[in-house]
Amino acid sequence: MRDEAKSRSGNRSASHPGAVSRSNVGSEIRGKLHAETIIVGGGVIGCAIACELATRGHDVLLVERARIAGGTSCAAAGMLAADSEEFTHSVMARLARESRALLHEQRERISLLSGVEMGLQQHGFITPFRSYSEVSSFKNKRSSTLSTEHMWWDRVAVQQEASWLNRDTYGAYYRPSESEVLPVNLTQAFARAAQTMGARVLEGVQDVHLHANLNGIQGIRSSIGTMTSKNVIVAAGLHGEELMRDVGLSLPVLPVKGEIAAVHFSSQHVSYRPDKTVYAEDIYIVPKANGEVWLGATSLPGRTDTKVSVQGIQKLITAATSWVPGMKEAHFLRAWAGVRPSTPDGLPYIGACESIPGLFAAFGHYRNGILLSAITAKLMADLICGKTSEELGIQDLYPERLNRKEILH
Repeated sequence: MRDEAKSRSGNRSASHPGAVSRSNVGSEIRGKLHAETIIVGGGVIGCAIACELATRGHDVLLVERARIAGGTSCAAAGMLAADSEEFTHSVMARLARESRALLHEQRERISLLSGVEMGLQQHGFITPFRSYSEVSSFKNKRSSTLSTEHMWWDRVAVQQEASWLNRDTYGAYYRPSESEVLPVNLTQAFARAAQTMGARVLEGVQDVHLHANLNGIQGIRSSIGTMTSKNVIVAAGLHGEELMRDVGLSLPVLPVKGEIAAVHFSSQHVSYRPDKTVYAEDIYIVPKANGEVWLGATSLPGRTDTKVSVQGIQKLITAATSWVPGMKEAHFLRAWAGVRPSTPDGLPYIGACESIPGLFAAFGHYRNGILLSAITAKLMADLICGKTSEELGIQDLYPERLNRKEILH
């Protein structure tokens, strides 16, 4: 099966990995209505979990309502900002660094299994400032969360190391360990690697509902029939709340829309192109492995549409040009929008649902789904294998915590 999967993926380019292998849904599940573990959701989290479980020899079935990497995962910027992101909870900061390291460790193996290059690059992130007062304000704001994994560049160093930045830049923090990937490639790589290791992946499975009784989870019901399983992992992002409601659980998800634009520098303007990610207070500018530069992202809480606004893109281009003046010479390629799944307390739901044996949650990662994909997969596989949240140090991510804390009442 491994050789077959490799041959299927060999003709696809790294910048356009294509879909995972498909079979007719009806014939695919005929006589295969049971799996040890069913994963609901074909975004980066669900695909990463499928890959990890399949690698450990588990019988895995992943079902996706539309197509793999077709939702939030395809709209992300793909930054592995473990040191730059402002994590207010220590467990999140720890998991972010562990996950970034895991992705680097897994890169070669997943690429070989999937035939897809994830576009992982480590050129470091720059957080620039216009004045001393901006630096002071930033340090005061981030005093408890500022990573030690950084170095300070003064005005001279900025011009030496990043001559494409605005010459009025006062200084910058540089974090050399920060990395980024192509989000769709990463998600497809996880999915195809999972298939290579024996996992089954079904796309276009509509009307999915969880099925449980007094003994715990029994599987799922869907537009193509009932599928039984010992375990069900809900990794459905924005749709996770709706699925959990089927079995009487309240795990609220708060939508936050974000818009991103992609530009390209021609060969005659290549000197203007950033070679490191700019992670500023008002913009991030991400040079990608496919030659594009991505500008992001707006933040619109409560919005669930994926329409791109002129105002949003104008805001991104204005902010990007103020930091990188040569941006005005770039060619506009396209713009897109996605909706991030946040939670009331800012922490993802990761763990076992104790009130329903066999049911697990892995959603609500907000803007860090790509970054936390590898560690979430490892944690979920460890939980399926019998470890507890306490042993893994993730009890604060307990899925039913909001009910327990009476936050919802």
